[in-house]
Amino acid sequence: MKKIILLSALLLINSAFPQNINVPAAIKSLTEQSFVKYPKVSAMKDVIRISELKIDMTQAAYLPIVNGDVSYRWTDPVSEMSLPLGVNKIVTFQIMPKNNYNAGITLAQSIIDLKTPANINKAKSDLLTANDNLDNYKIQLAYQIAQVYYGIIFLNKSLYVQQKQLDLISSNIRQIESKIKNGDALKYDLVTSQVRYSNVENAYTELQNQANKQYNVLNMLTANEGSDYIKDTAFSQNDFNILPGAIMNLARENNLDLKITKDKIETAAWDVTITERSYLPTLNFNAGAGYKNGYSPDLDQFRFNYSVGVGLTIPIMSASRPGIQKEIALVNIESSKKELENQNITVAKDVLNAIEDMRKNEKKLANVEVLLNQAQLALDLATERYKNGVITNLDLLTAQTNYLDAQLNKLQYEYNILISKIELNRLSSQKWW
Repeated sequence: MKKIILLSALLLINSAFPQNINVPAAIKSLTEQSFVKYPKVSAMKDVIRISELKIDMTQAAYLPIVNGDVSYRWTDPVSEMSLPLGVNKIVTFQIMPKNNYNAGITLAQSIIDLKTPANINKAKSDLLTANDNLDNYKIQLAYQIAQVYYGIIFLNKSLYVQQKQLDLISSNIRQIESKIKNGDALKYDLVTSQVRYSNVENAYTELQNQANKQYNVLNMLTANEGSDYIKDTAFSQNDFNILPGAIMNLARENNLDLKITKDKIETAAWDVTITERSYLPTLNFNAGAGYKNGYSPDLDQFRFNYSVGVGLTIPIMSASRPGIQKEIALVNIESSKKELENQNITVAKDVLNAIEDMRKNEKKLANVEVLLNQAQLALDLATERYKNGVITNLDLLTAQTNYLDAQLNKLQYEYNILISKIELNRLSSQKWW
């Protein structure tokens, strides 16, 4: 019973935490180069910086607003007052000046503001999304580099196999030419071998073209030049190792496409909160000090003045229509939840398909090992028998083709297994840099 409990605990640990992934140092180096030099990465870092500045800007709502005001206003007519002075005499004087001057400083400070915290939380949610978008792009970029890297190795190894085939056919052609001179072979055999050579040579040229294109892609992603910096010449089945039993849970917990959709839900939830709080009042402290004219008894004299007070702003009807904005935010939440559900299904399907592909190619690889040994033995026998004139040139070509196909199939299955492992690690958003 204790063993069962311990085993269950270990499975939970494996399911909850990322595993150490074996990755060649060359791929890590190319990935690091890409993160530094690829322009899209820099552009996404700029988006993060903008999101950080938006948080600072939103938090600035807590800071006081200080303004310096200088104004002049001409007023005419102005209020006047008439007073009798003795008999038959009236004196008229102004209550306010025609020339109005004012210079001062005003300060406004929020005391109670329940809207700004929600705006700050939304800005932080946007920053989290920007960081997740960058991480997700880095993962896509890193795994693309890994796929291209192994694709180049696969093509180079295929070129090596094709070159061996060309060497075999060339040797065969020389033997036929010698036999024709001795009258032991037909020119038809020579033509058949030459056609075979041309076909294999064309296949070699096509593979070389594909390899060059793959280098072009890798150079674009990493800012490298040339096509001689990949030194690995073999596939290691220990690379991009996975735990098939834990990969599904890892994908559901770590997949960044899922995480970004969850970020959208959180952001939309803050939109709802912001619209709900838009109906709440705000209490502000106001103060000002300066110099202006217009005070009795000398209306034109500049005098120091100040004011202190509080103000309560109560929203009644807003042009932003918070009710409609809230409805939009709620629809966004429901849409993102449906998107998240669809993504969960898609990720689970992709994980299962990748595991199935990996197992299928592992079985095929085991079978092709036997076929390769048999094809090698058949080719050795066919070569010897052809030298002795026991079989025809067509029989030898068939043996050579079977051997070539077995070698290429082995390469293909090894490559397919690695690609499936890479895909599984990508789906679970595993970082190895």
